[in-house]
Amino acid sequence: MTDIDPMRARLAEAIAGDYDLLDELGRGGMATVHLAHDRALDRRVAIKMMAPHLVAVDGMAERFLQEARVAAALSHPHIVPIHAVRRSGDLLYFVMRYVEGRSLDVILAERGPLPVPMVRAILTQVGSALEAAHRKGVIHRDIKPANILIDEHGDAVVADFGIARVGARPGTTEVGQTVGTPEYMSTEQCAGWALTGAADQYSLGVVAYELLAGAPPFRGATLLEVVWKMVNEPAMPVIVHRRDVAEGLSDAIERMMSRRAEERFPSVSDAIASLPPLTLAPDDPVRRELIAFAAARATGHATDRATAAATTVGSSAARRAVPSASAQTVVTTPAAAAPVDVESLPLPDVTGRQGVPDVAALRLPMVAGVLTIDDVIPLCPEVTDSTGRPIVEAGLAWTSSDPAVARVGPDGRVVAVGTGRAAITARSGDAMCTLSLVVTRAGLRTIALAPRPSALEVGDRLALTLATGESEALLPHPRLAAWRSSDPSVAAVDAVGRVSALREGAVEIIATAGGATGSVALRVTRAVITAVNVSGTPSRLVIGEHFRLSASAENAKGHPLHGLPVTWEVSDPAIAAISPDGDLVALRSGQVLVAARVSGRVGTTRVTVSAPAFAG
Repeated sequence: MTDIDPMRARLAEAIAGDYDLLDELGRGGMATVHLAHDRALDRRVAIKMMAPHLVAVDGMAERFLQEARVAAALSHPHIVPIHAVRRSGDLLYFVMRYVEGRSLDVILAERGPLPVPMVRAILTQVGSALEAAHRKGVIHRDIKPANILIDEHGDAVVADFGIARVGARPGTTEVGQTVGTPEYMSTEQCAGWALTGAADQYSLGVVAYELLAGAPPFRGATLLEVVWKMVNEPAMPVIVHRRDVAEGLSDAIERMMSRRAEERFPSVSDAIASLPPLTLAPDDPVRRELIAFAAARATGHATDRATAAATTVGSSAARRAVPSASAQTVVTTPAAAAPVDVESLPLPDVTGRQGVPDVAALRLPMVAGVLTIDDVIPLCPEVTDSTGRPIVEAGLAWTSSDPAVARVGPDGRVVAVGTGRAAITARSGDAMCTLSLVVTRAGLRTIALAPRPSALEVGDRLALTLATGESEALLPHPRLAAWRSSDPSVAAVDAVGRVSALREGAVEIIATAGGATGSVALRVTRAVITAVNVSGTPSRLVIGEHFRLSASAENAKGHPLHGLPVTWEVSDPAIAAISPDGDLVALRSGQVLVAARVSGRVGTTRVTVSAPAFAG
């Protein structure tokens, strides 16, 4: 890019008198983003200009304008605002806020997984932005770290509504077309089905997972590869990657990423309320750290400058910071065809590749962790290069920590030969992975579950572990068992043995592993509510704005209690009114105290309502 670039010169001429063109922030196949100075208001702005050769393409100009219209209609402190939309001949561009900061994908590439309080604060802010968009019928459809920017105040703002969908209005994307970034797309979005806000909730759950674990749960080079993993492999709970993640936070993220939309939270605000959310004060240490992250930009670094723009443009420079990031994917199927059956998608063909790339990651699939003597199991590891692409011929070296318990051949075939525990390890270069196995003698029929409490309160959580009945040797991981509850309405149990007490009653939790079965009987008693927390409160509301508040009760152990009725009240209905479901409406300037009452306990929050600021 030079100063004599004709498109830059034409844009500078078109905006002359109103804006001074300063620098290029990012360039993609559809648009270019420039930094400019707004003369009238003496501020820096970002100008996104559509590639002129695309303006004449049928539907492209309308799609570009849709992004501006959608974003301009969303007035929210955590959504990038649009200032103006203009056209000059075949130049089509809009002016928006310039975000002085960096996107989360660049921060992740530089810093790695983020602290838990920081992730909670980011999700609280992004969740409130998405909830505001969903109330207006807008679904973003491309929530990912590259589209979440951290500004100079340490706040997260959502950018790039270029593929957003507004209600059922005819637009550029219909059922049969899949648009988005594969790693962050829900099952229904991958299939090209009609979407609701639950699709954004799934994507936000993946973002939360990546911010904590350092990588999304499912990665691949193509949409097909990602979808195959999504429907065939369980996502490892984020708590497995991060011991400092609270069980409630891990559970909430896991529910947000449920394969079926109806199994997720009813809304994004409900999801955020369960995290639990975190609102940052101006002098909060977490905010100061976020400000430092946003400001730590390498001088003249093209990636940082590109991602500091108020929207992403699909530039290759911006994506080099995170090798696993995928470009936005559009897959079109015939309009009259039936929806894609994601359950039957085949494994991608990765044969015929030239050369053997360097192995970047190895992962062994979960298999039955309890074997009996003479059992034989083949291990087929997933081997990928630095871009996440599968490698067929990786030259793996196999070892067993105790060949007297389990032997492993050069092809990864394991033979159980004696009782005890053994770790099977696969290596290729610097990459390695290990799977622990327990071998028992034939005829073992029972396993023990621990701990074995006699009672739980409603809202309590209990993580169960397994042990063999003969030697009390702990199994490698509770996920290696099949878990079920005799009455899921009383207590539910997930895939890793975590029990959630839901209502009063008696229940039995059963685990089966390697042909052996064990159980524990539990009695669930009534919970005593000790606190009510009001969450998702904005720092301020502008007159006329709506905001959905959430409240959650806790028992004496600090565990959340779900499904309890909430009664809402405000101290001054003239300043703000609130509906029975927590929808707060700002009416006039002032401060109001909002109270949530649950079974006699009350939680409060203070909300400031102000007049609209002057809009330039």
